[in-house]
Amino acid sequence: MVRDDDSGICCRRHTYLNPIANFLNHAQIHEEIKYFSHSPPADRLPSVYLHDSSARPTYRPGLERWSAYKTLWIRHWEGFRAAYGRLFEKTYGPLTVGKIVEAEKLIRCGKFANGFRMHRCPGCGVVLAVPFTCKSRLCLSCCRKRLFGWSVNLSHIMNTGLSHFHVTLTLPGSLRQLLFQRDFTAHELVNTAACVLQKYFRKQACMAGDEWKSGMIAAAHACGSSLNYNPHVHIVATRELVNTVTGEITDPGYVPYTGVWKKWMKASLSMMVRKGYLSRGEAEEYALRHPGGFHVHFKPIRGNENDIHYKTAEYLAAGPFHNSRILSVDHGKKTITFRFRRMIDRRTKEKHYASMTLPVYEFMARMLYYLPEKHQKTIRYYGIYAHSIEKKLQLIRKKTWAYAIEHCFQKDPERCPQCGTTMRETIIYSYYADRIMKKLTHSHYLDKGYFIPSHGP
Repeated sequence: MVRDDDSGICCRRHTYLNPIANFLNHAQIHEEIKYFSHSPPADRLPSVYLHDSSARPTYRPGLERWSAYKTLWIRHWEGFRAAYGRLFEKTYGPLTVGKIVEAEKLIRCGKFANGFRMHRCPGCGVVLAVPFTCKSRLCLSCCRKRLFGWSVNLSHIMNTGLSHFHVTLTLPGSLRQLLFQRDFTAHELVNTAACVLQKYFRKQACMAGDEWKSGMIAAAHACGSSLNYNPHVHIVATRELVNTVTGEITDPGYVPYTGVWKKWMKASLSMMVRKGYLSRGEAEEYALRHPGGFHVHFKPIRGNENDIHYKTAEYLAAGPFHNSRILSVDHGKKTITFRFRRMIDRRTKEKHYASMTLPVYEFMARMLYYLPEKHQKTIRYYGIYAHSIEKKLQLIRKKTWAYAIEHCFQKDPERCPQCGTTMRETIIYSYYADRIMKKLTHSHYLDKGYFIPSHGP
């Protein structure tokens, strides 16, 4: 069996811990982990939105957004911010202005008072109102919408006529412990990982020239499924090499994948020495501890075009957390219980899950710690997939919005549901938002997410 989170959790002040043990070794922090094989029991399966007795209905257009995750931040942000310096600053570093801004953007996300897009039918007067999103990387809803738009338009980037495989490049647990203490960030691994694979594929294909390239899409993940510190790199790469000058394609044939383990270890340790995270002596010690190299897992991606695009998005852009993983939130005890993928059986491919209970403040601290820096690129492109990538991404951004709204809310923002007329869009900014919304609720009634005129158009 292969552990999804491998060997656990690290902290700056304390010794290396197993995933089943505490993340921090003080009285205020505790974890409770329960294991169950394959998938959670039917009565434990979470919905995307979970509600307590005071919760609102599932979000639709025309209503402000509401989820268990967002509710947690709204209810506990002020208390968490006051307690952060005492409980978490020594472990996770200072609560920076950038992180505070991202959290406050999340709390305001989806409120009509911050402005909204209003789509009005010129024929029958039906209105669809969609509140502005916060675009915070801490906001799961905004991240999922952005990544959804990217994933459904991967056909502009990927050539599914070529064979692809998913490569995961990892680091051993004892090294991760040391890197956590020295503030190592996962995105520093990406360029090194892509360079190692490009050179290895060229060597196996006996093509020495730099014009021979594989297409690669890469992302660094800072944590495992249980929110433990676990920096690793995911790369979706073409098996074939393409000559960027002549357009020729060559298949390297049999590739002994274990051969890349030592190359990955040597390159990653050299990068860490060069950037000052390790001394030369420490790097040599880790190389002696792992004579076979650092683990690199290869998995072919099979299926039709849609399957390849879906699996690519799943591997690279899933993010550290999702609303649907929350099993319960106890605001009285200030705890959150969520499920995570504990391991995958390499032989049967079955996924084994576990549940974990964390204090709410600890959960919030981890989410902020793994938050990417502002303007940091989380997905990178190499080889043939890097060609004209900015133009391709601009095209994807233009096509994303309407499709994402229709997919997430089951509403087409460009067509009237009653008469099929093309809706006219108006941007309502925050200064006018309350006034317009009061008029709208007075003259219309809400039906399945649309504002319908009370007395005709």
